[in-house]
Amino acid sequence: MGRNQRKIVSIKPNVKFVVRAIMAQYAETSTGEPIEKQYACIKIKNEDTNVEVIHPLSTEFILDNWKNAQYNTMKAPANTIAMFLNFLISDKSNKVKSLIELKSDHVINFLSELSYKRTPKNTVKKHEKYIEKFFDFLNEKKIIDHTLKIKDVQYFYSKPKPRLHKLPDEYILTFLEIAYQTDSKIAFALYLQFFGGLRTGEICNLRIKDLQLIGDKGEYGFIVDLSEDRNLRKDITNTSGSSYIKSKRRQIVFGFKDWSTLFYEKHMNNLTDVMKLNGETPLFPNQKGLAMTGNNYYYHFNKTKKIFLKYLRDSENMADRNNALALEAERWASHIGRGIFSNLLAEEADNLYDVSFPRGDKGFDSVKPYLASTKRIKEKLEKKIDEIYKKKE
Repeated sequence: MGRNQRKIVSIKPNVKFVVRAIMAQYAETSTGEPIEKQYACIKIKNEDTNVEVIHPLSTEFILDNWKNAQYNTMKAPANTIAMFLNFLISDKSNKVKSLIELKSDHVINFLSELSYKRTPKNTVKKHEKYIEKFFDFLNEKKIIDHTLKIKDVQYFYSKPKPRLHKLPDEYILTFLEIAYQTDSKIAFALYLQFFGGLRTGEICNLRIKDLQLIGDKGEYGFIVDLSEDRNLRKDITNTSGSSYIKSKRRQIVFGFKDWSTLFYEKHMNNLTDVMKLNGETPLFPNQKGLAMTGNNYYYHFNKTKKIFLKYLRDSENMADRNNALALEAERWASHIGRGIFSNLLAEEADNLYDVSFPRGDKGFDSVKPYLASTKRIKEKLEKKIDEIYKKKE
């Protein structure tokens, strides 16, 4: 084994394996312009100097098996391998200096440690599946000559609490209204999520030019251009999977009464007050004028969520106070906007096309055939929500 290969398979005590996101070209346009995509890679971080370099062997494993997959799909096995390699560094009972020394016992110890920490069985089994694939890769590379056999792992049995995917109908407008009245930086973004089903990563990657108004002032909604991968924050490494476009499409966001206009105009006026705007300006910038990251977005969402729950707790209405307790006990974050949109639309759509295209499902290439129906669906959504609030009264 050559010197370079020994460096690739060696495991040193002063390093840590980390997963990072990188943008790299995977194709080009007809004019030769590069088309980039977000990839997951595994890096070695020197704990003494904080210098990071790509670990070629484990990154090759990820790209060999998942290079055509979406970033989140690629990130899962990368996280597993990084966790496993870090365990090998810290495991005092079975220390290894090189991947050449890997045996089944190392994997069994790793999985058992996860179970000891009360990691649900389904999660441990996913890690197990990726490590089995990693062992196959190392065998093919002739780095090891060992058939992995996993036995005697005592799995922890736990049913994880599912996430809440929608708010009670009577609180949809309340949540938006609180965001609007408290001047939340993501009030308009929440509107896009509630009435367009946009994901957080898609919100974070919008520029001003990616938003087209339907009607003079957006009274019938918007068309959001999500037709290409883009990463507006190339200055940072983000592995959360929350800052990228998952499904390429042009997305309709429906108007609701005059709310779409009010939310849009207030947002744009606030932007104009603090910065010069052009088509490339991030639609949702942070305090420095750079595009928000997923973490920025979650921060502002949680601020609004906290105010919303306090509003319910302090209400004179017993049902509001009871719902506050129920909602505080649930797991939910900004993903709830897509669930709200799906629920609102599904009950009012006349056919599958009304549901599938607005949600951004694959197979619908052009927005134009559906623009005529936006006014009709807008009216149906307004009628439905009016009926919800009449029942509450």
